[in-house]
Amino acid sequence: MAMKVDTVIAGGRVVTGNGVIEGSVGIRDGRIACLAEGAHPGDLTAPEVIDARGRWVLPGLIEPHCHFWDPGPTHREDWSTGTAAAAAGGITTVIEMPLSDPPTVDAAAFTLKLNRAAAQARVDWALWGGIVPESAGDLERRLDDMDALGAVAYKAFMCWSAREFPPVDDGVLATALSKLGQRQGLLAVHAENDAIIRFAEARLRESGRRDPAAYLASRPPQAELEAIERAMMLARVAGAPLYIVHMTLAEGARRIRAAREGGQVVFVETAPQYLALDEEAVLRQGPYAKCAPPLRSRANVEALWTAVLDGTVDTIGSDHAPFTREEKDAGAADIWEAPNGLSGIQTMLPVLLTEGVHRRAMSMERLCELTSTHAARIFGLYPRKGVIWPGSDADLVIVDLDRTWQVSGDLLFTKQAFSPYDGMVMHGGVERTILRGRTVARGGTVLAEPGSGRQVRPLRPRGGPVRRPAFAPS
Repeated sequence: MAMKVDTVIAGGRVVTGNGVIEGSVGIRDGRIACLAEGAHPGDLTAPEVIDARGRWVLPGLIEPHCHFWDPGPTHREDWSTGTAAAAAGGITTVIEMPLSDPPTVDAAAFTLKLNRAAAQARVDWALWGGIVPESAGDLERRLDDMDALGAVAYKAFMCWSAREFPPVDDGVLATALSKLGQRQGLLAVHAENDAIIRFAEARLRESGRRDPAAYLASRPPQAELEAIERAMMLARVAGAPLYIVHMTLAEGARRIRAAREGGQVVFVETAPQYLALDEEAVLRQGPYAKCAPPLRSRANVEALWTAVLDGTVDTIGSDHAPFTREEKDAGAADIWEAPNGLSGIQTMLPVLLTEGVHRRAMSMERLCELTSTHAARIFGLYPRKGVIWPGSDADLVIVDLDRTWQVSGDLLFTKQAFSPYDGMVMHGGVERTILRGRTVARGGTVLAEPGSGRQVRPLRPRGGPVRRPAFAPS
């Protein structure tokens, strides 16, 4: 008998939870109903059949690291525009960071952001909670409240980032790790040594340096390496898992790998900009390529790719943090006056297709681990999210690996229609994004309405197992 479903995606190369098949995906009631091998849908019947021949069908991306500034300075971005850009980029779930105004560090601020997201988000979403110095006085209550509201994990800064989200000292960091370890929670850190950065910046400013190269010199690799080692030591003592965000360094990857080989549970994320751009982009673009941590040397970029390909790196997050042209232009003559942050949520997948799949022969299975499956496992969303398998949400992205196109502002849905990739030629693009069985973006048009996304909560304790391939020989 023919199996009736709502939608069939027919004849694509489907990256499932058990390898790649040439076949079709049946969708019913917003979930994966079945997988069928072969070029034709066979016994599947549906009112909607999507022809995916010559295309790849991947699990919808999970973006673990984005900033929508909402509530707060929404002239930069908001939930509606940020998630429109996500949908256009093949992302079906975003996990938004707590760096907003007010910061998402207690029940009141968390509830405010929940309401903003529920009214505007066009894809599914989850929230990070935050930990700041003032959290130390009533940390248990804050964690209880935010856990109850659906926090998937918690974020702390080890260096200055913004007035409303000050960094924690080692005492607060150690306490937070201990408390979260006891409750099967997960802490992420922005790992840079604040004292090293402040000292270097002060010396450079005193010498009259205002050029982009001075910014690079103010955040040297040792500032990041020291903070990574310190955070891992504190997590090891606390017996807690640790997640290091937007790690930039090949040497950092080697040290994390060594800690894992010693039995420590530590996850690491990097970002597309650290795999595609290097410090020359800062010298050319000035404030428009200024981010924290900064872009590194071309030699480091190539070495970091080794850690991506061999399984050391767990996830890719865009660290989407757009600012206006006026805010960036403030650093044209004085680099210190420009804010740190880049736009990148819509271009994340195309960058990885271009730099990873085409240029470095990264497998599509590895791409899906980095952009979807591992994040789902780490943040407790698996198997509802992160995999194409019967029973999972029908979150899918259809990719044309042969498409060649050039990045330009008129193609972007972010509120700030420019990016550090402007003018770059991409090889591979998103043809269609499907969320819970419904097309939310197609052919460069976003179809999802504001408020159509849903909150997703952890299905199990955070910081869960990641099926990591065996490490390649050193």
